[in-house]
Amino acid sequence: MCRIYAVTNSKGGVGKTTTCANLGAALAEAGKKVLLVDNDPQGDLTKVMRADPKTLKYTLANLMNAVLDDTELELFASKTIIEGKGVHYIPANSKLAGVSSRLVALQMSSRYRGGAVSGTPCEMVMAHVLDFFRDSYDYILIDCGHSMDLLTINALAAANQAIVPVQAHYLAMEDMADTLEVIQTIRQGINPNLAVGGILLTMYQGRTNLCRSIQEEIQADYGDAFVVFSSPIDYSIRMAEHPIGAASIFEYEPGNPAAKAYTAVAKEVLSCGQE
Repeated sequence: MCRIYAVTNSKGGVGKTTTCANLGAALAEAGKKVLLVDNDPQGDLTKVMRADPKTLKYTLANLMNAVLDDTELELFASKTIIEGKGVHYIPANSKLAGVSSRLVALQMSSRYRGGAVSGTPCEMVMAHVLDFFRDSYDYILIDCGHSMDLLTINALAAANQAIVPVQAHYLAMEDMADTLEVIQTIRQGINPNLAVGGILLTMYQGRTNLCRSIQEEIQADYGDAFVVFSSPIDYSIRMAEHPIGAASIFEYEPGNPAAKAYTAVAKEVLSCGQE
């Protein structure tokens, strides 16, 4: 059974794209069929996967527009999927911003007409897209932008679980709390099957008292309610530079501590999927 994870946090720069790419690579290393989805008009995941967003004709925008236009997804599916190293991915570029605008217009129209608009609800477009790919993959990971807009809401509406990367910094914890509230709202109103798959501490420096105290605080505040992944992702210059030379740390420097950490996170994700 395919499991869909939305990698999300309302704060930027916490390692969402890095986590999506490297967790996907770790799951692929474990023998799983993995599809990554770039759900950000900036196309950061697409860049990490070694593609130039500006040159791509077929992207996530084509698939979501097909659902909005009630067009057969088969027309674009095979053209949109790109085969990366060990994983497949659906790229994104600035055209996705146009889809976001369409979703907002659909939402406004629905409110104006009292919910009587026919077709796919504005929050469920991505769910329809990903339903088409479920039978082909074991795991689908969605890389969300830092805005809790309708694109992110679509990802959460389609997902089984959300993974929330959080930087080892006190200010980042405030945004994490806001993100968890949004996830709870989506669960109550749109997707009752959505759960928090885990909180992942990133950019971690274990030698510092600050990082250790934040790890302890997150465990104390959220450990009873959610999974707090046991292996934080270490910060290193090699981890920061891997997108320049490779799609994942496993390809760039497989012996790096961050590679071992993402392998451990993947094992926790796999064990959760077997429950």
